[in-house]
Amino acid sequence: MNAPTYDGEPPPGYIPGRGRGATGFTTRSDVGSAVDTNKDGEEGQFKDDREDDEADKIYAAIDERLAGRHKKRRIEREEKEGAQAGAEGKISDQFKDLKQKLSAVSEAEWAALPDVGDRSLKFKQKRQQEVFTPLVDTMLADAAKRIGGGETTTTVAGDASEVGGDLTSIVGGLASARNKVISMTLSSISDNVGGQTVVDPKGYVTQLNTQKISSAAEIGDIKKARLLLKSVRDTNPKHGPGWIASARVEEFAKEAVKARALIRQGCEACPGSEDVWLEAVRLSGSSDLGKSICSEGIEKIPNSVKLYLKAADLEVGPKQKKVVLRKAIEAIPNSVKLWKSAIELENQEDARVMLSRAVECVPQSVEMWLALARLETYANARKVLNSARKALPSEVLIWITASRLEEGQNNNDMVDKIIAKSVKALGEGEAAIVKREQWLKEAEACEEGGGVVTARAIVKYAIGLGVEDADRLRTWGGDADSSIANGKVEVARAIYLHMLEAFKTKKSLWLKAVELEKKFGTKETLEERLKGGVGACPKAEVLWLMYAKEKWVGGDVDGAREVLTEAFEKNPNSEAVWLAGAKLELENGETDRARVLLERAREKVNGPKVWMKSALLERECGKADSAIKLLEEGGKRFPKFEKFYMMGGQILAQKGVEGVSNARKWFQKGLVASENKSVVLWILAARLEEGAGGAGSSKARSLLELGRLKNRANEELWLESIRLERRCDNEGASGNLMAQGLQECTNSGLLWAEVIYNAPRVEQKGKSMQAIKNCNDDPHVVIAVAGLFMSERKYEKARKWFLRATILKPEFGDAWVRWYKFEKELVGGGGEDGDRCKEILAKCALAEPKYGELWTAVSKDMNHFRKSVQEKLKICASQG
Repeated sequence: MNAPTYDGEPPPGYIPGRGRGATGFTTRSDVGSAVDTNKDGEEGQFKDDREDDEADKIYAAIDERLAGRHKKRRIEREEKEGAQAGAEGKISDQFKDLKQKLSAVSEAEWAALPDVGDRSLKFKQKRQQEVFTPLVDTMLADAAKRIGGGETTTTVAGDASEVGGDLTSIVGGLASARNKVISMTLSSISDNVGGQTVVDPKGYVTQLNTQKISSAAEIGDIKKARLLLKSVRDTNPKHGPGWIASARVEEFAKEAVKARALIRQGCEACPGSEDVWLEAVRLSGSSDLGKSICSEGIEKIPNSVKLYLKAADLEVGPKQKKVVLRKAIEAIPNSVKLWKSAIELENQEDARVMLSRAVECVPQSVEMWLALARLETYANARKVLNSARKALPSEVLIWITASRLEEGQNNNDMVDKIIAKSVKALGEGEAAIVKREQWLKEAEACEEGGGVVTARAIVKYAIGLGVEDADRLRTWGGDADSSIANGKVEVARAIYLHMLEAFKTKKSLWLKAVELEKKFGTKETLEERLKGGVGACPKAEVLWLMYAKEKWVGGDVDGAREVLTEAFEKNPNSEAVWLAGAKLELENGETDRARVLLERAREKVNGPKVWMKSALLERECGKADSAIKLLEEGGKRFPKFEKFYMMGGQILAQKGVEGVSNARKWFQKGLVASENKSVVLWILAARLEEGAGGAGSSKARSLLELGRLKNRANEELWLESIRLERRCDNEGASGNLMAQGLQECTNSGLLWAEVIYNAPRVEQKGKSMQAIKNCNDDPHVVIAVAGLFMSERKYEKARKWFLRATILKPEFGDAWVRWYKFEKELVGGGGEDGDRCKEILAKCALAEPKYGELWTAVSKDMNHFRKSVQEKLKICASQG
């Protein structure tokens, strides 16, 4: 039985799915829009009143007013636009005729039209990032084989080829052709001896460097320059530099033919321009063409010196050059350049003949006159120079040459006369031709050329030109210093001699002259200057002492005695002269004579140093009691002279326990006499107590503390206190004292050097920086830093710092000691026999050090008292 089907209409009120519990629902599409679009129905619903009508009228009036506000301007604009549109027509009308022609374009022509390019920035940047690299030939061949199934046969008939192997054969042909070219190139650059190359690598690279590759920017610049210069030539064709610039632009562009053509046009346009002809010669490229251009240019400009000289340069042999230059001289006889060039090619005899003619043609040339005088004999040279003076009376060089000529013949009197006459003629008066400064420069030039006598004569007669009497000493002193700085010692010596004649009794001037001779003069000139000094200034003790010392150092002991004897007569009450006499006798082993001199000095001079030197002599001779007596007597006469108490205490301290007690009294007496201001006595007293043993360290500590209270901010007392604590192994106390000392003596180089020496290795560099910041120019700090560099094996830096210390304070002996020890112990330095050690010894002897902890300990030792400076330096280096 078949199931029933419902093909008919559903019954009324039927809702599908109602039996299953389904319910109906309504959507917006079933209902429609929520907005009522019927606006017309609103009219008549609300009746307008009087106020609504009045408002409508107001709004209408406002709209009308706004609409007519710019009515006139709007009407004018519309009329103008209409007229313009009528004249031009619409865009569609403008291209109407062209559109009609498009109907004749065929499909093939439409297909051949190029695609529209995308010029947007986005795709430009994308294309710039794309990089295309050509593939290797073998890769292309392999690809062709894979595509064509390995077929490589090719049939060539005109322009046709088989599709299967044409790509492979073409690529292979390119590769083989390239290989053939390379092999041919290599064969062409090889010789027949074993295939060795004949190419110079350096020359090849140089050749590549000379090949200029012009960029697009340079090419553009060249084009612009051509246009600009063409405009210059067209505007002013007679302007030579324009033609030259145009030719050089073409030369730069590697267009030599164009450059020559342009410059030839320039020669025709500017026949009177010397530079254009010279440029044409330069660009000619060959000497023969250059000669012809020079010849043509000389015809146009017969008085051109440059063209004649260029023509001579183009000639190969000297004979041809002479011919050209002689023709030039005939054409231009007054050219100095032509005469000089021609004379340079001649031998001495022919040059003399030509110079004789040259001075007639160009009498204003000083060089010609002087050159002729040099080639002539003495007698003829005098005549030539006399003629030159007549022709050029205001030329100082001719006068000086005449003086040099006489100097060469040892006619010094004539030198004096010539220079005196020249200075009078050229340098005197307000309208002087040659000023004083120029005369001094000429004197220096004469000294440099060997004309010492002439230089001295110039200084003698010209030094006083235009100088007031009140300014002479200052001005002349400055001139001498300037000459020394320029290395012209003879001029400086002449200036000092002139000054000494004007200021004979000026001791400081004599000392400067002596110093000059010590540095640059000889033994004879030094003694001559000292002799003149003691004669002019007999009361100048320092000159007498220097004179005697030079005699003694030179080995003339008797001469030194004679000088001192004369000094005694001139200065009977001079303590320094008496002490120098005693020292001279002591140095030569004459102890008795020295003792006699000191006795006489005590009677006549009675100075504290005489008593001290007398006691020192007795101490050196081993007579301690006699020395003590002399010190006691000297102390009575000069109670404030602290060295008496120092020496007395040191002598007594060597006599055991009783001596220590007496030494303590001497030191105490000295402190009282000096009002507790003698730092050395405080230190000696503390060391005496420390060396006595027992509780000596405590006593020494108390003495040093008391000394610091009496002498505030004294670096030596602070240093001694610090070292005392360190010797007693009180590192904490020494560190505290160092901190206090640096607070009180911030710029103490002595304390900062001690800090560097005793700081841990890792802290030394930092301490050195602090020390340099606080006292950069203190020699103690400088040698401490040098020692730091030495420990770091930076030997060159260490050497520079040692040198700096000796320059800062040459009399500081410890700097010389440290430096000498460094060079002596340096590996590879040669030891004591090394050049640097010898140099240090020599410099130290000249400096004569006076102080320094290491230096004083040795120099004041009685065992080394009479030793030389160099010997003391070696002893200090061995002990330090």
